[in-house]
Amino acid sequence: MEEQGFIEIKINGLVDQRPIKPIDIDIAEIKEIISDVEAFLYPTKAEKSTRPHISYTIEEGSARNIFHLPISAVLLFNGISKEISSRGNIDFLDNKRAEIIDKFQRKATEKDLQISFYSSVSTESVLSITKETQYYKVAATFIETEFILYGKINEEGGNNPNFHLLTKEFGKLVISATEQQLLEGEKRLFRVYGVRAKGKQNLADGKPYDLKLIDYITYNPNYDEHKLNLLIQKASVNWNNVPNVDLWLNEIRASVNG
Repeated sequence: MEEQGFIEIKINGLVDQRPIKPIDIDIAEIKEIISDVEAFLYPTKAEKSTRPHISYTIEEGSARNIFHLPISAVLLFNGISKEISSRGNIDFLDNKRAEIIDKFQRKATEKDLQISFYSSVSTESVLSITKETQYYKVAATFIETEFILYGKINEEGGNNPNFHLLTKEFGKLVISATEQQLLEGEKRLFRVYGVRAKGKQNLADGKPYDLKLIDYITYNPNYDEHKLNLLIQKASVNWNNVPNVDLWLNEIRASVNG
């Protein structure tokens, strides 16, 4: 059996002008703390389904929420908590863990609490969250993705090679490219092209930026009449096998409409 240890979430503050005690912690808050600690240690569904046994107690000395669990989990908790304290932010954390620390930070700010993290492998607090700290999760303002964009190319070149694409949806977009991409193939200046590019998309207005060319797509707005006629001829052969087209269509509509 693996060596056991403990981690502790200690809450300091005042209730009715006196130091907080375990009796002041509502069962809903206890449930939330237990759930948050479990998610902090095992953030994914797969990890949670295979987690080891964890026991819990709440003890005097302000309100000490103590979790007994394997030493490997204690070391994980200790390491992540120290890194948060060292950096002074939670930008490096995965989304789930960042949400949990953000929740502790908001609670500390709103209720003027000091929330301290301890463990059995450290004699001192490894992380302290107060109304003075800033462990907030920064809301995402963009996503990184790929785009298919169409427009007229009206400028090319520059010290940092790029071209300008005039689009109907977003106006002028600057797309970086290599010299080889700009020079190979036909001349594209002042012609309408499609491009496949990767970059960022602003979540507020949807506009792409920091774009980098992947490849060009030849833009051809005109259909091929010869190909269209061939498709019509092929379809006509199948229609010839339907004795009564109107009756067949009415039957299809009736089956769809129930």
